[in-house]
Amino acid sequence: MTVNFPDPDKLDDYLLDPTHEAELSRVQARRDSVKAEGVIAAKYWGGIQWRIVVTFAVYAVLWTAVLALGINGTIPLWAGLVINTMFAATFYMPMHEAVHKNIWGKVSQGRFVEDGIGMLCSVPLLMPFKLHRASHMRHHAYTNDPDRDPDYFSQGSFRELPLKFLSVTSINALLPLFAFVPPMRKLLHPAMVRANKGSANKTEGLMQLRFWLITHGVMLTAALTGFGWPAFLLWYLPARLQLFWLAFVFAWYPHHPGNKQGRYVDTRVAVFPGSTFLIRGHDHHALHHLFPRVAHYRLPAMWQEMAADLVPKGVRAEGRALAANSPIVW
Repeated sequence: MTVNFPDPDKLDDYLLDPTHEAELSRVQARRDSVKAEGVIAAKYWGGIQWRIVVTFAVYAVLWTAVLALGINGTIPLWAGLVINTMFAATFYMPMHEAVHKNIWGKVSQGRFVEDGIGMLCSVPLLMPFKLHRASHMRHHAYTNDPDRDPDYFSQGSFRELPLKFLSVTSINALLPLFAFVPPMRKLLHPAMVRANKGSANKTEGLMQLRFWLITHGVMLTAALTGFGWPAFLLWYLPARLQLFWLAFVFAWYPHHPGNKQGRYVDTRVAVFPGSTFLIRGHDHHALHHLFPRVAHYRLPAMWQEMAADLVPKGVRAEGRALAANSPIVW
């Protein structure tokens, strides 16, 4: 299998490779500066992040309980749809941290547990873990590159997000048609077509198709055994609906307007009342791109320590962020 994305353990080295930062002429000076930043960042990661493990376990129990209560009629299906849509979105953070190998940190023994958490999150999210790792590593390596960043399709006016979301949902629901009937792709948003053309390979495409077949095989089995509506309203539809929220808070908002590339300038810290809770610390997303091995809930505290150094280097601080130099750009 050809790997065309950096391994999570080697992402920092990849981003520090001067061939990927041509605008910086003094490579050694830059490395020294980044090394000094790393000394501070090192305080915020290392061991097993039990908070993430517990969060995953709690929401796994809650999501499963809603599924069971909806199937046996204890709660109406419409209520289960609303609740499990909210619960489904919570599984992205454990998956995201597993993608970066942050849950187990520097601990080598038992790392299979971390991958297990990531793969189990695939169930309520309907998002294959290994494929998301590949896609997300490309996003970090090529942030805001229109041809290579798989998340770049989300950039642009906020008003365009619903149509782009519809394109993503259409691909997820009708994958074989878009894969094997090229004229169908004309129905997609142009940004979505460009993203799929530039970021995936044949092997990953086949893995995506296999995941689709398993998912829809389960749905077909549920329909044939009389559980079609509960499976659709409590599992399948919530997984699709939560994608709009994820596209907004993790793809569009942290990178908007997405028109610059390079360390310090490709993302931002943009804080508004309640944003740290709503976005799980990724209102400080610039720090995540600078130090991707730091768990999401540690980012706000790290910003308090590093803001004075990073803002002069070009990191955008907006809204109510410490050292903010502009209102939030919408």
